[in-house]
Amino acid sequence: MLTYLIIILIIGLISSKIKSENEYIFVSRKLTLPAFIATFVTTWYGGILEIGRFTYQNGIVTWVIFCFFYYISAIIFLKFFAFKIHDNNIDSIPEYFHKYYGYISGLFSSFIIMLISSPAPYIIIFSVIFQHVYEISYFYSILIGLFFSIAYLFFGGFRSIIRTDKIQFILMYIGFIVIIINLYNKYGGINYLLTNLPENHLNITSNLPIGYILSWMLISMITFIDPNIFQRIYIAKNKFVIKKGILVSIFFWIIFDLLTITTGLYASTILNNTNITTSPYLALSDIVLSPFSQSIFLISLLSIVMSTIDSFTFTSAITLSKEINFNKNKKTNVQIGILITTLISLIIIFIFTNVIDIWYVFGSIGASSLLIPLIKLIYQQKKRTFYPELTLILPAAACIIWIILDNPFGINCMYPGIFISICINYYS
Repeated sequence: MLTYLIIILIIGLISSKIKSENEYIFVSRKLTLPAFIATFVTTWYGGILEIGRFTYQNGIVTWVIFCFFYYISAIIFLKFFAFKIHDNNIDSIPEYFHKYYGYISGLFSSFIIMLISSPAPYIIIFSVIFQHVYEISYFYSILIGLFFSIAYLFFGGFRSIIRTDKIQFILMYIGFIVIIINLYNKYGGINYLLTNLPENHLNITSNLPIGYILSWMLISMITFIDPNIFQRIYIAKNKFVIKKGILVSIFFWIIFDLLTITTGLYASTILNNTNITTSPYLALSDIVLSPFSQSIFLISLLSIVMSTIDSFTFTSAITLSKEINFNKNKKTNVQIGILITTLISLIIIFIFTNVIDIWYVFGSIGASSLLIPLIKLIYQQKKRTFYPELTLILPAAACIIWIILDNPFGINCMYPGIFISICINYYS
């Protein structure tokens, strides 16, 4: 694993000398189809261990919550928003609000985007994988993850992300193909799973509350306000790259989701009633893989996580750079943003212990605040006259209050947030 980390660092640093600020941040808006697909797919899967854990505990409902809803959201995004974003020539979500809603709204949207695009959850996941292999403290494993995932960003910018994503795209599939082949050879295929899986694992809802499942449908719409997706749409070479890139990426998502969820289902049968202290994927690899095969699988997991850490860090840094504006040089501001993002991520890591809580809380707040007004801006682009900052702040505040009150009446926090956002935007 250490060899892999060093190789990725070197690949990220190769030819990291950038000629212009635009190339450093946006690769001069010339992202080609292969690069688009590689970076689109790899960035999507940073929470890989949570997929394994959720599948292990709940079964095929994982596919509904974390896969199907997102396929639909991506298709809707392509149909109604992607081309408009590319044509409008606005390079970030906060820029929309700065331009049409004013400074305070833009500043608040930047804060929300920083929460949504925080690399903190994925740094936690990296540390879990790293600690599984090496006897090292949680804190030091986090620092190692940050260094090897971010160091090359400082010099190479987005071009370094693309260069490493192409390698990590291949590795993420190889690792899961290896473990699936081993599982099939050792235990059997579909008949083995149907015979041995817990009954609720084959239930499409797994006895989870419908309201909870539907709240994840709303969270999947964070696709519309995902700053990483927004950036890739903006820097794509043309509309052909956007259309084919998203459709082909969905195809690769489907393949990868089948691999990861199948692996999680195997874990449910093989590790049943086992006290798992790390992750079902990691525990399963200890049982079924040879040392060499396990190394390939662990490198696959690291590839998935690291490709998300660097993208989220860079997106957060760009968002910060537009607000801090310490230097006339945009590249320098982004580099300062990388350092600040790293510090903020460390703070979040030591506040939250559960990755899925970070997704749920920040995703709910982000969708409540930004989703409706951004859609309205993309289609109308009209400057508001009635306190536009309230359009963002009130829904976010309602969502936060609902979280503090621990979801009264069993209603998830996103519902009141979205409801208030729809009302404000409709009547203003």
